[in-house]
Amino acid sequence: MTDASIPPTPAAPLPQGADGVSPFSRAGARHRFTARRAHVVSVDDVSPAMRRVRLTGPGFGDFASSGPADHVKVFFPDPETGELVAPSALGPGEDGIARPDRPMLSRDFTPVRVARTADGVAVDLDFYLHPSPGPASAWASGAQVGDELVLVGPRGSRGAPQGAAHLLLVCDETALPSATRWAAEVPAATSVDLVAVSADGGDWVADYVAATSGRDDVRLHPVSPGDPEALVRAVDAVGVDAATFVFAAGEASSLIPLRRHLKRTLALPAEQVSVNGYWKRGTAAFDHHAPIDPSDPD
Repeated sequence: MTDASIPPTPAAPLPQGADGVSPFSRAGARHRFTARRAHVVSVDDVSPAMRRVRLTGPGFGDFASSGPADHVKVFFPDPETGELVAPSALGPGEDGIARPDRPMLSRDFTPVRVARTADGVAVDLDFYLHPSPGPASAWASGAQVGDELVLVGPRGSRGAPQGAAHLLLVCDETALPSATRWAAEVPAATSVDLVAVSADGGDWVADYVAATSGRDDVRLHPVSPGDPEALVRAVDAVGVDAATFVFAAGEASSLIPLRRHLKRTLALPAEQVSVNGYWKRGTAAFDHHAPIDPSDPD
């Protein structure tokens, strides 16, 4: 079966400054916010540590994702009972969701790809197969065609900056799917460096990034986890200048020294940096909207 990527949702540009459009401007778009019941149509191991699950359903006709940091909230069945408790759509074309009054199991994911297939619109999600799996990774390890989930969102998108000469990505395994979209969605002339945090040495990361992003020119800089200051050293070794956009995502606590370095030491303006905590060690279902550094929130 062949498929083709869906063109990005038309997006309104951010406001221009007095001296023109910033090279770091990121086009924004809003999407219909609803819950979509999905079933698995394929499961593929795209690397030794990453499993791709393709989902579709009758409500996916207007699904849109036009930004590399987009996220959908994915609701999983209870691992003990198998019951899928999740929000539901209000109605055809309506904006909003109905939430059940029972506990739900969910995690946030970046759609790797939105595709049009012979069966309709489908969404690819890549799951990092953790050595010590949480509920999402455990579900993905046993995922089979026909399994059901519910996806909510994304509410909106912010595109990749089209004027930055250099893109610097700092990502652990959980953020690599987003990293591949950043690499794919900046212009081909934009140079891309990836500081990749990987517990297993990351021998598979280069092939995964190249195959998923469609770029074989992403420069990889592996870093072992456990030393947050190593991220600062790696970023300084790569180099950040006035033409560099920095995207960093992964374990929230480990990103605090890097965020402080970018914000205070390098004094980069807010439009030039995006730092996101995707998870937090010791915290279940960490809210990625929460401040990475509670002592210095945005």
